[in-house]
Amino acid sequence: MRLATLAILLMMIVSPATSLFPNAPQRDVPGEVDAARRSLQGARNDLEHAGGEWGGHRVAAMKHIDEAIKELNEAEKYAREHHDMK
Repeated sequence: MRLATLAILLMMIVSPATSLFPNAPQRDVPGEVDAARRSLQGARNDLEHAGGEWGGHRVAAMKHIDEAIKELNEAEKYAREHHDMK
């Protein structure tokens, strides 16, 4: 009996400690991503109301912001599909 107890103890010490329960997926969008989305939307709104053409660069910047927001939406969709988020 001592040998069996010693063998079990040795296996517990040598084997890597792994959780039987995987980390639960995150429930919501991280605050930093949400803040980034709001900042992008605010920047786009500011540019929209800035007036003037700025040689087409203002409109181009707004399109880039639209693309960035679209990427954030795709990232959220990916996270939900791959169970990184609920």
